[in-house]
Order: sequence, then structure tokens, then C-alpha cells
Amino acid sequence: MVWTLFDYYGEPPVGGFEISSTYGQYDLCGFPKAAAFWYRTQWLLTIEDNPDKTFPTKGAHEVHLVESWESPDSFPSTKGNKTRDIHAYSNAPVIELFVNGKSQGKRSVIPMREGPGSYAEWLAVPWEAGNITAIAQDSDGNEVARMSKQTNGKASALSLTIDAPSAATGTGTAVLLDGQDAALLRGAIVDENGKVMHLATNNITFRVVSGPGRIQGTGNGDPHSHEATDAPWNTAYHGLVRCIVRVTGTSARKDRALLASIDSEGPMKANARELVASGPIVVEASSPGFAPVRVSITTSTDEETHGVYASAAEAAGKPVDFFQAKAK
Repeated sequence: MVWTLFDYYGEPPVGGFEISSTYGQYDLCGFPKAAAFWYRTQWLLTIEDNPDKTFPTKGAHEVHLVESWESPDSFPSTKGNKTRDIHAYSNAPVIELFVNGKSQGKRSVIPMREGPGSYAEWLAVPWEAGNITAIAQDSDGNEVARMSKQTNGKASALSLTIDAPSAATGTGTAVLLDGQDAALLRGAIVDENGKVMHLATNNITFRVVSGPGRIQGTGNGDPHSHEATDAPWNTAYHGLVRCIVRVTGTSARKDRALLASIDSEGPMKANARELVASGPIVVEASSPGFAPVRVSITTSTDEETHGVYASAAEAAGKPVDFFQAKAK
């Protein structure tokens, strides 16, 4: 397996190699990688708005920093270095990079359709704790977009959010009580500023406190991980853990009796109270050294409003930000 420059979140690989592809926009748990923003800046934002476009972007410009701004000593392949290589994606023609307010120079961005490149690159940038800022500029030198990344402080809290269902990700606003629908939760280790700890490897455990749901599985997106994916816990990778919560109530299904009959000993067993269970699913995440946190997942029995097709139809043609501050 050959690692490329931007395979995993722009950071050097940690550990050995194995036969597993790490290409693509999303990791094994659905977290967006740097490639997701490459496609966004080099494809989505370069297409003029038209009836066939998923949603209008109205000529917007964006810039995305690939790497974090952690010490070179944090990575085995750069340990002992005093510099870091930094890359950025943008649909603007020029990007200027700043380290703690000091310019590191401007670089041109060549769109992929015009030739090799499609990113801006700064090699051997002197590292110092603080922040890096990428400012995208138009052909006249005017700022059109910016992005900053901060060196992490100390791990100070556990965060738990809902990736789906979420209006922000175009995945509806409730899970359907059909015995099959599932919610995607995001557990994260954050610093005192609420920023995800890029190098955190803490163990995070999930449990359903109340409501018609169960922990279907967990994961962290690490292709080298051998941890069980059907366990209610997982070790964080790039500070994140995915938890999948499956509904157990089937009050929205006309065929719930049939489901119970074909799975009489499983999670769909013929338990009248379980079959008609409703109300929110409350999930708690915990990790040693941090206060536990909870989220409440809205449930619904209305398939016409909250079924998968209804949710897709609701999101279609609307400006949904699938990436909003969700990258590692």
C-alpha cells in the first residue's frame, strides 16, 4: 500500500501499512477527509448554478487547510523537525498563508481542469505554537475566504453531537421508528476552546440511557484499527469516534407483527411494549477523566414526513452544508 500526500487528513501516517485503501472523500466511519474539501473547491464551487446542480453555491469561494498546526514532534515521520509542510485547497486563484500573523508568502492555485496541481503548497514552514491562517484572494488581490487552525491546548472535555439525523447535513430531523433506521453520533475529545484534539486517542464508551434504541456499533475510521466494531466503545482516531444507534421501536411500521415473527429471538422480538415504544432516544458518552455528556435523538412514527425518501426530498435542491466544521 502506498500512501499519498493527502491520504489521511493531511497528516503523516502513524504506524505501519496494511492492505486497505484509504483513498476517497470519507473515512470508514463517514467522517470527511481532506479530499472532501478538494472535491468541493475544485468541482462543486467551480460549476455555475443550474437546474441540475444539487444546490446553488452562488459564486462562493472557500479555502481549506489540509494539515493541523501541531508540533512536528507529534508525528513519527517528522519527529525532530522544526518545520512543517502546509497545503491548502481553494477555488480562488491565490492563497496567502500566515503563521501567527506573519506572512509565509502567496501561492497560486491551479484548477485541476487546467493542469497539474489544484492546491497551494508551502514547504518547510517554521513551526511555532499558535495559529495558521490561509486567506484566499481573487485576481485583484481581494480577500474572498479565509480559514484558520489553532495548535491544540490540553484535552479538557468530551463532546457528543448528532451528524444524522440533522437538518444541517440534509439527513432529516428525526429517526423513523421502523425497526431499521439509525442515527450517527460523533464523540470527540476537545480542548479548552472546544476544538477537536487532532491527536487524541482516548477511549469513548456509549450507552442508551432511555428510549427505543440500542448501540449498533462504533468505529473510529482508522484503517489500522482492529477494535471490535460491534462493541459500545472505541478508541478515538484524530480525536473522533463514531457511534451508530439503531431504533428498536417499530410503531411506524404496518408490518411490525411480521418483523417480530421472523426475528422472534432477536432485537425485533414480539415484545408489545418494545414494538410500540416511542419518545426520544437519550444516549450518553463517557471517557475516563471527563464528565459524561448526553444527546437526545428525536424519533418519529410519521413515515411520510421522516422516512428516508421524505428526508431526501426535503433536502434536495436546498443549500445543505455537508461539511460544516465537521472535518478532522
